[in-house]
Amino acid sequence: MTSTRAAFTIAVLLWSSAPLFGQAVNTLTAQERAQGWQLLFDGRTLAGWHVSAPPRGGGRTGPPQAPQPGQVGTPKPCVSARAETTPAGGSHWEVVDGSLTACGEPTGYLTSDRSYRNFVLSAEFRCGADTNSGVFVRSPQENGGYEVQIWRQQPAGYNTGAIVGTAKTAREYGFKPDAWNLYRITADGDHLVVELNGETTLDIHDAKFAEGNLRLQYQQFPIAFRNIKIRPLP
Repeated sequence: MTSTRAAFTIAVLLWSSAPLFGQAVNTLTAQERAQGWQLLFDGRTLAGWHVSAPPRGGGRTGPPQAPQPGQVGTPKPCVSARAETTPAGGSHWEVVDGSLTACGEPTGYLTSDRSYRNFVLSAEFRCGADTNSGVFVRSPQENGGYEVQIWRQQPAGYNTGAIVGTAKTAREYGFKPDAWNLYRITADGDHLVVELNGETTLDIHDAKFAEGNLRLQYQQFPIAFRNIKIRPLP
């Protein structure tokens, strides 16, 4: 490999692992602190989060449902030993290189300890092109809530940037496979806005869920999250 090609390869690798907007990973800038942002993941531990088993109905209210095509993928091996505190039926989440990652079996969720009502949530995710995952907000009693979809081809048409069971996007939106992507989700009263990498995918009004926990979904497809932060709104 020539020196020029080697330098280009290293530059690409560094770019793919760098934070989206140039600041240090899993930190708040002085401006963000002044604006009221709160860091929800410290980059080292699961503090502020807990593992929860999949609720009935696969994360939404209602009776149990049969798995959909593409609902479960091939898990990646875990790096650390399984925590003894993981509840029965709960998935395994660990911190690897400053990122929240899920591994092994079974499927499940990582759930915030706190409940939130009105807020702007910012989170970066990284996964493969066919990964089935999502970010739940306002999930009461850790069940139901609004699932902001990551999966690009959900069978019912609630694809990337949509809110499952609530609203579909007007057109297709894609994330960057195997690179870091940014979701910004605003919930202000009945006003819900979803932005993917700075582009608005959904802007709707819905009053089904007023408050609840945040949940990160794992369906055995490799998925990682980082730079998770929230700004509470009045």
